Amino acid sequence: MKLLKCIAFFVVSVLLFVGCGNSEEVSTMEKIQNQLKNMESYECTGTLTRISNKGQNVYDIKQYYKSTGEYRLELLSPDDVAGNYTVFDGTSIFQHNPRVQGKYIKNVPQSQMRNELFLGSFAKNYFQSEDVSIETASMETGTTTVIEAVIPGENKYTATEKLWINDETIKPVKLVIYDVEGNERYIVEYKDFEYNCDIDDSLFKIPEN
Repeated sequence: MKLLKCIAFFVVSVLLFVGCGNSEEVSTMEKIQNQLKNMESYECTGTLTRISNKGQNVYDIKQYYKSTGEYRLELLSPDDVAGNYTVFDGTSIFQHNPRVQGKYIKNVPQSQMRNELFLGSFAKNYFQSEDVSIETASMETGTTTVIEAVIPGENKYTATEKLWINDETIKPVKLVIYDVEGNERYIVEYKDFEYNCDIDDSLFKIPEN
């Protein structure tokens, strides 16, 4: 009888342990999905790596984003591009380059590549994707959940993307965009990241002159 009780206790303990593990995993995923769904804005710093057949370029960047569509992408380094930035005010895009005459370029064409560098685009693609994968990965910053999305538009350079999110802070760690052959094309590694912060609307204003 004692043996049967011990066996029963062991089985129940294992089931409870497994059940708690699944509950925790679901809870983490729910937190991630809720955070992405309820993201009204964010600002961050980080690095952007652009990979092509000729090699790769790495930039220090700063991003501002609002769920209503406005964004601002600033290049902080290297020195030859520092001070450049691109702004979308919800209707038009303009670029500022302090090293060229006129400095401002208005009516810049839309670019899917540039749009996909923002977390808001990933969130939209993720919730619209029918087939998505979810996995976990250990990084220096801690355990992360990795989610994948399909990028619409059939652009051979921006086909799919993956986002690494820290399980504890629910903040993004890394975003990678892949081409149709599965090669990395763009990598955003986040440093300081803040959700739902107050952003001065003047940052998205296009100069009149």
